[in-house]
Amino acid sequence: MHPLHTRMNVEGAVLWINLLMKVNVAEWNEVSQSERKQNNYLNKKGISKKVALIEEAVTDMRRHHRLTKENLESAIESIVLVDKRDELKRAEELKKYVEDKKRSNVKNFVVNYIKGIENGDVRNSRKERYAKQSVKNWEQFRRVFLVFYGNRPFGWDDINESLVDRYIAYLEGKGYMKYTIDKHISMFKTLIGAAERQGLHNNHIAFSFLKRHQVKDEDKAKEIYLTKEELSALYDMPLTGFEEKVRDVFLIGCFTALRYSDYSRIEKSTIGITHSGTKVIRLRQEKTSGTVVIPIMDERLETLLKKYDYNVPKICDQNLNRTIKEICKRLSVTVPSLQKKERTVLTLKERRAEKEAKKRGVALYEYDEHGYPVKSRWELVASHTARRSCITNMYLSHKFSVSQMMSVSGHRTETMFYNYVKLSLDEYADNVASAAVDGLF
Repeated sequence: MHPLHTRMNVEGAVLWINLLMKVNVAEWNEVSQSERKQNNYLNKKGISKKVALIEEAVTDMRRHHRLTKENLESAIESIVLVDKRDELKRAEELKKYVEDKKRSNVKNFVVNYIKGIENGDVRNSRKERYAKQSVKNWEQFRRVFLVFYGNRPFGWDDINESLVDRYIAYLEGKGYMKYTIDKHISMFKTLIGAAERQGLHNNHIAFSFLKRHQVKDEDKAKEIYLTKEELSALYDMPLTGFEEKVRDVFLIGCFTALRYSDYSRIEKSTIGITHSGTKVIRLRQEKTSGTVVIPIMDERLETLLKKYDYNVPKICDQNLNRTIKEICKRLSVTVPSLQKKERTVLTLKERRAEKEAKKRGVALYEYDEHGYPVKSRWELVASHTARRSCITNMYLSHKFSVSQMMSVSGHRTETMFYNYVKLSLDEYADNVASAAVDGLF
């Protein structure tokens, strides 16, 4: 390609001016012998039109005595490059359109939003990184939601009552409990709000279709606590080896009100003393990132911590859950309260196992007279039972205010705190009666 120039008298000097246009030398040589072919070539390339516009601009500048090298070069640039600028502008607009379309795609947004949760780019309402368990919940939501989306893709503006009903029916068809379905609905709602704030849709009424359902206790697997008597029996139970470690780690949770993810991380560096001389455990909670300071108030807790030099043995929660059930099963021989049957709800995994067992004529679970599955209390013991046991027994002691107990448990609201007070209606009645020592009024 060879650039085109023109010779021109500008401000009394003869200059060669670059027209900012190029021609192919071989093609030009082919047409150079014919004026008609030259004109056709220049017209085809759009050069003739631009040269004519340049000539008009030069005439206008001469008429108004503004013909300078700078003005001429500016005019040529404006005339010749206008097409390229328009082309670049159209390319930029197309690129932006494609990117916006891609970004506003529901699937892409869900994938990128949850990726942001995983790497910390997306924060929670307190502008903190999501806790490890919350990240796992979002990852589970992504897996389930994208399968639903893949079966029948939709856009943000397509979210209506019918789609939400289909989504709930899909989750129910998968066998998820109401508690899990409610959690998925809440996450879906969070995504819709985030997308709207980013200007990806204007479906302002989508929220009205995503209503969280009231999840009752009977909709969830039974959550129990161990009584003071059961905890004492478990503490005194002669055990050795791995079982002894499992029992001890579980009891440390029962005396601290911590979650498994926290009481399993207690080590010597987390033990301290307040200005008043109270021995405490200081921990940053993994789920909420909040810090708790727990006084070591029970001698048994101090004994257990000393036993391991204040470094709690590392046991994965699956092994702890499986082993603590076996321990409590044996303990139930001498502690009959652990054999008491409790109405519960089977998990998705349990229902699938039961379905397969029924095909072989085997009954995995026991049911009461109303057709509800029941389990012995020892079967319901798991790592999180420790936290519920501590909170419920503290509540029953009447020694502490709610705010004092919440400072230990780390709950930010009383509503969440009371979810951990696992008393039956009979126990509530006994609790009221014990307080009414002098009568009702």
